[in-house]
Amino acid sequence: MQDSWSLTTYRPAGAAADSLAAAVRRSDGRLVVPEELRPYQGLAAALDDWEALAPRLHNLDPAGLIVVEGEELLPIRFPRKLLCVGANYRDHLAEMGVDTVPEGWQPYFFLKAPTTTLIGDGDDIVIPDDPAFRVDWEAELAVVIGRGGRDIPLDEALEHVAGYACFNDVTARALLRREVSIAPPFGFDWSTSKGLDTFAPLGAMTPSWLVEDPGALAVRCIVNGEIKQDGTTANLITGIAEVIAAASSHWTLEPGDVIATGTPAGTGAGRGEQLAEGDLVEVEIPGFAPLRNRVRVRVPQTR
Repeated sequence: MQDSWSLTTYRPAGAAADSLAAAVRRSDGRLVVPEELRPYQGLAAALDDWEALAPRLHNLDPAGLIVVEGEELLPIRFPRKLLCVGANYRDHLAEMGVDTVPEGWQPYFFLKAPTTTLIGDGDDIVIPDDPAFRVDWEAELAVVIGRGGRDIPLDEALEHVAGYACFNDVTARALLRREVSIAPPFGFDWSTSKGLDTFAPLGAMTPSWLVEDPGALAVRCIVNGEIKQDGTTANLITGIAEVIAAASSHWTLEPGDVIATGTPAGTGAGRGEQLAEGDLVEVEIPGFAPLRNRVRVRVPQTR
C-alpha cells in the first residue's frame, strides 16, 4: 500500500447541523481540505461525482496542505444503501457451530437503516440497558461504491469501488432468534438484532488505488486493549468482487452505497463475552483510518 490517506465528511467548527464538507484525513490523523474537495457538501456528494473527481485525486499529496482544526468528523452522510454480508468467513462459521459451506452457497445479505445506525470514528455505540441483549462486536472490511450499476460482471466489479473502510457490524445476539414465533419463517429477526441505533460504526474511506489487494487485508477488533479478532480477507468465503457482483444482481448499486463484507472469528458470541458500559472497541485494518468507539448504555426516555 502507498502512503495512505482517507476521505471523510466533516462539519466545520461552529457550523449549522446541515453544513457538511468533504475532507482528507492524513495518516497522522490531521484533517486537510484540498481544492479538489471544496465544492462538495460532504463525502456523499463527492461520491456522486466520483468518476470525475477520482482522477484529480490520484496524485494528491496531503502532507503539505493546511490543517483544519476543531472539526467534527462524520462518516458518509448518508449512503443510499447499507448492505451487509452474513456468514462470510469459514472461521467465524466454525465458532458459531457450522462446519461446512453448502455447495452452491450464495452470499447472504441484510440491510441496516443508514440514517439511524451509522456513526463515525469517536462516536458512542449506544446499547440497551439490559445485559440480556448480549451486544457483540464484528470487525469488517467495508466496500464503498463509486460507480453504480446493475448486474455488474465479475471481472468489472472492482472497477466500481471508490474505496474501503473499517466497519463494525454491532449485533444484539439475543434479538436474532425469537423465542416466540408465529411460524418458522418468522423465527429470526436480523433487522432488529443488527439494526438498532448506532449499530453501524463506519470509518473514513481509503481510496481504492491506495489498496493494493483488498483480498489480502488483516482485519482486527480490539476491545479494551485486548485483541479479540485477528483475521484476514484472504479467508473470505465469497470474495470482494463476487460480493459486489452478487449484490448488483439484486439491487441497483449507486455511488456512495456501502457493502460490509462479513466478520472473521473472535466475536463475543464465540468467546462467551459481550459489550458493556465504558468498553472501547477498535477496528483496525493496516493502512486504513482506524475506527474507535466507546460503548454507552442507553437510558430509556421517560414520558
